[in-house]
Amino acid sequence: MNAYNMDANIPVLFRSYESHEPHSNCKIWEAARATSAAPTFFKRIEIGRAQPYIDGGLGRNNPSRVVLDEAKALFSARHIGCLVSIGAGHAETINIKQSRGFQLVPTDISDTLKAITTDCEAMHEAMLGLFAKLPTTYFRLNVEQGMQGIKLSEWERLGNVEAHTAQYMRKKEIGEKLALLVDVIRVPRAQLTIEQLSKQHSFDRKINVFI
Repeated sequence: MNAYNMDANIPVLFRSYESHEPHSNCKIWEAARATSAAPTFFKRIEIGRAQPYIDGGLGRNNPSRVVLDEAKALFSARHIGCLVSIGAGHAETINIKQSRGFQLVPTDISDTLKAITTDCEAMHEAMLGLFAKLPTTYFRLNVEQGMQGIKLSEWERLGNVEAHTAQYMRKKEIGEKLALLVDVIRVPRAQLTIEQLSKQHSFDRKINVFI
């Protein structure tokens, strides 16, 4: 996200493919550096015409909607295979707190972060509603328990993350979900085009309004 326009919560996409949007001509390492520039951990990076960028997780921790919008702009006539959303643990693990360490966050920025940082599960619920009539199209994998107390700065606890993830993957319902996901990827089932999905969602919302 552009650090000059954080409150607008508009993501910046660094594309390596043809698009109707202008390219920033950034390098791969610059894109990786920008998407990991979480305040209190890494400084922001300037790309192109001295535009500063920070971690897109500040308000876009779950970019499912962004992915669908981009797909609609590029491939509206194509059928949807599946959308897979992989989380980093429950919402409590995705907090960026002010620290006395490497990089302090000014009060105004801290207030902005509190205003725009959203719960990933809220977007997940929105996606469940969007794909309610396509039960084998949208998949969300996210460790539910055990990682709430692990902060972003605690890299030395990766072993704990691995253990909690392994435990999550051993659950029967998760195993069944993974098996179904693999089957859908191996044998795609054409159901709706991206354009049809958007129109259906718009129609459903109109019905909800007038009932």
